[in-house]
Amino acid sequence: MYLRNAGYEVQVAPNGRDALTKAENSTPSLIVLDLMLPDIDGIEVCRRLRHTSDVPILMLTARDEDVDKIVGLEMGADDYLTK
Repeated sequence: MYLRNAGYEVQVAPNGRDALTKAENSTPSLIVLDLMLPDIDGIEVCRRLRHTSDVPILMLTARDEDVDKIVGLEMGADDYLTK
């Protein structure tokens, strides 16, 4: 809602598979990615995106353990924020 109100076009994907499809079929300027997705988790989505794209990825998640942050950044996320 805040991004739309600021004038950005926003696409929403309810699961990892849809996120990968949308990223493949468009050229996003930024991906805000949750780790806890119903089918393919955010870590795997990030890993797959990094094989084909250098789009900035911001992981925004409730998982706040240091190991989660380390793994997320190692998989290619540009930043990791907890909710």
